[in-house]
Amino acid sequence: MSRDGGPPDQRGDGTWKAVLGIAAGILLVWFIIANSQQVEVTWWVVDTSTSLIVVILVSALLGAGVTYLITRFRGRDRETDTEHGS
Repeated sequence: MSRDGGPPDQRGDGTWKAVLGIAAGILLVWFIIANSQQVEVTWWVVDTSTSLIVVILVSALLGAGVTYLITRFRGRDRETDTEHGS
């Protein structure tokens, strides 16, 4: 609460979020530039030359997708266990 009994002053709340957002953006740009070299990749049956950042991003998306699916199905299993008294 402020000194006069009104609602708290929230002007500074967004400052640290903005600083973190800018820092994350700078790190992302640096990461992309640092990994812009071309690499040979075998995508199951096709050999191709692509940017390393594409390989990293595809791997990260696949990992996030698998993690999401695993946690979603585990959550369903736990719900059914509690419904059956296990």
